[in-house]
Amino acid sequence: MQNENYQNVIGFKGERPTFHDAELVGIDHRPADRELLLRLTRVDGTTGTFRFTGVVSQRIVDFAEQNVVSRLLISPTYNFSTAEVAQWSRWVDSRDDFQATVNQEQIDQRIADFAAGRKALFVLEPSCGAEVAVVCDSIWLSLAPVT
Repeated sequence: MQNENYQNVIGFKGERPTFHDAELVGIDHRPADRELLLRLTRVDGTTGTFRFTGVVSQRIVDFAEQNVVSRLLISPTYNFSTAEVAQWSRWVDSRDDFQATVNQEQIDQRIADFAAGRKALFVLEPSCGAEVAVVCDSIWLSLAPVT
């Protein structure tokens, strides 16, 4: 898939569009390509599609009838603390019946990777419904007008 209709979210220039109260309406997982696409309908009716490439780990829980965004946290624009990196690293690699362990060396490596732009952390904190975390190489955003 080409990026011609996408803008790189890492190092985003200008004012980033808001996704507060947007609804997560679509998920497209492409494991062979290490890609994930999340489609969100914004309050103004436009659709934003986040494309994650080089996915290292991902977790999506509680995808339901309604999946409303409270806020999006995206490194390096959002400066995750060491405690937050540890929390989200543990969460993204855990499952309902398994709690992942993350050591300080792994946390330090992720912090360095996020700061240098080698990797990115994306977190969707919900008002209701799906909670999402993704660790990947790059994050792209495409905005489609109201149709």
